[in-house]
Amino acid sequence: MQNAFAQMIAKATKADGELDLAALGRLVSGELSALKRDQKLARVRMQSTIDSTGHAISIYDRDWRLVYCNQQFLDVYRLPKRLGRPGTTFEAILRGRVAGGSFIGDDAELYVAERIEFVERCLATTDVLTLNSGRILSITHQPLADGGWVSTHKDITEFARLQDELAHRAYSDALTGLPNRHMLQERLSECVTQSAGLGSFALLIIDLDGFKSINDTLGHAAGDHVLNEVARRIENVVGHAGMPARMGGDEFAVVMEMGATAHDAHLLALRLIKAAQEPLLVDGQPGRIAFSIGVAVAPGDGDEADQLLKNADLALYAAKKERRGSYRFFEPAMDKAMRDRRQLEQDLALALERGQFELYYQPILNLKKQVISGFEALLRWRHPEEGMISPARFIPVAEETGLIVPIGEWVLREAISEAAQWPQQLRVAINVSSVQFQRGNVVPTIMNALGSAGLPPERVEIEITESVFFENSTANLDALRQLHALGLKIALDDFGTGFSALSYLLSYPFDKIKIDGSFIRAIDDAGGAQTIVRAIAEIGHGMGIVTTAEGIETAAQLRNVHAAGYNEAQGYLIARPMPADKVRQLLAGEDDAMPFPPMQQRVAG
Repeated sequence: MQNAFAQMIAKATKADGELDLAALGRLVSGELSALKRDQKLARVRMQSTIDSTGHAISIYDRDWRLVYCNQQFLDVYRLPKRLGRPGTTFEAILRGRVAGGSFIGDDAELYVAERIEFVERCLATTDVLTLNSGRILSITHQPLADGGWVSTHKDITEFARLQDELAHRAYSDALTGLPNRHMLQERLSECVTQSAGLGSFALLIIDLDGFKSINDTLGHAAGDHVLNEVARRIENVVGHAGMPARMGGDEFAVVMEMGATAHDAHLLALRLIKAAQEPLLVDGQPGRIAFSIGVAVAPGDGDEADQLLKNADLALYAAKKERRGSYRFFEPAMDKAMRDRRQLEQDLALALERGQFELYYQPILNLKKQVISGFEALLRWRHPEEGMISPARFIPVAEETGLIVPIGEWVLREAISEAAQWPQQLRVAINVSSVQFQRGNVVPTIMNALGSAGLPPERVEIEITESVFFENSTANLDALRQLHALGLKIALDDFGTGFSALSYLLSYPFDKIKIDGSFIRAIDDAGGAQTIVRAIAEIGHGMGIVTTAEGIETAAQLRNVHAAGYNEAQGYLIARPMPADKVRQLLAGEDDAMPFPPMQQRVAG
């Protein structure tokens, strides 16, 4: 500025060295006007730059007076224009915020004192403030070199809501709104930490029995409706006793509050099971569900979240295995049982390729002609270390793991190939699991096996249970109709033990029904077994369906089913299952092939 003034004096000095004051005045006036224009332009540019940020901004000098604020600042805090004038004290602005309701702190004086401390220490700070209007601001205070500071007030309402939504999604199940598995694990970890000093709590894992059938038959929309209804029922039952969560699929969980005992968990499990039994409408149709529940109580059943989850899951598995719609507490023996099961799964996966499976054949007696009309193929597993393993032990595991599909294909090929070597009038009955229909290629497998062996389809009988109708029933029925159209016979096994056995006889034209052995064993007892046995025979006769009585172990049982009108009988009294070479001996007429014949028998024909 001094150099500029010296230049103006030089310009205003006359040739004789005299200073022309009028000229100097004009020069100074012009320079000041230019300076004011530049300052105004700079101010406009600064305001334009500040306003373009879209944020509310206020600038203060070292004396805590306002240097500048933009309109957004006044708007966001609902301040009058007079408080936006340069020179307004910071305290006056704060009082204006208090009066306008935009300052929601408890102590304005304390806030001023804190701001003074931060500025004096040249500390940059960022605060998040929620206004009473619901808007959320992020306020950054940046100290200036001359002792003042700049405050930037960003409206982060939408960003904060988005964060809340993302957090909600991260911890909540999108369908039911319940806490999800991630939230469950965090809550479990918290409870485990607290339980070290505050005592016990319980974890319940809930599996929805019957859901897959609803989902498959009525569709995913109906399934979603059921899951939401289940979530509400669980919430209502649990109340303040714990945190319910959806773990995924049709599995839910409840983390009970600290202090919950095994007895508390027992009572809650009973209430949950009762809630599941309440009437349920799905697409206007009555539905039926049930809860199977596994319970683990901390700290005794685990001192880590993962361990509690594992043990509650083991208890759930035991409950489902024992009886649907029940609950079980974790027991240490369950862990060993699961390890044994996993070992069984591993051995089972290798059994087929190592040739450990064998087929045994049990004769089926035609009661009218007193001749053998065929054989049922029964799978056996000769384990290298454990010897013969019962099918009751490994078949359920094979079905659950899906290994029944390749195993079942081997059974079909092997049994059909063996039957091709028998006399033409003899049939082979082969059990086919519902899992094979759902996951395998039953029809082409059978067609290929028949073609390779040269066996007529009429000599093959496919035995199924009612579980074939539970899941994917339309596709399963189509497959059965294809097999029937090819000439194969279809038999309904374990008849009388299911929920809707009679309705299945109307939905599909079976060639044979096999009454379950439990009725045969009870036929000699006082009760209704004899009535049921006779009724099933009459149903079969009336519908033109062959009836077979399984599990015949005594001569009295054989006489009773014969008198009731059954067409066929099968059981240990007639003959035990035998390997293929023994079947060949029997068919060749060797007497020692059937050591305990109940009566004179001969091969048909």
